[in-house]
Amino acid sequence: MKLCQSLRWKGWYGQRVWSEADWLAAAASNEVPWSCVQTGEAWGADDELACPEECQPGRACFVPSVRLVRPLPNS
Repeated sequence: MKLCQSLRWKGWYGQRVWSEADWLAAAASNEVPWSCVQTGEAWGADDELACPEECQPGRACFVPSVRLVRPLPNS
């Protein structure tokens, strides 16, 4: 899944998601609001909703994120 680098998830401070499956499960639950760094609001620079389903390639303000999944920490 490609996401915009401006999309932010307003989860609790310090929350970590260690795998793409964990992240997708958390995103699908819609337990927290999303926001756009460009606007600081729940909509993007193009006045459309800021959420994973909408912040995809094809939007005028979309900039692909280079990091979606973080590696697992060494145990």
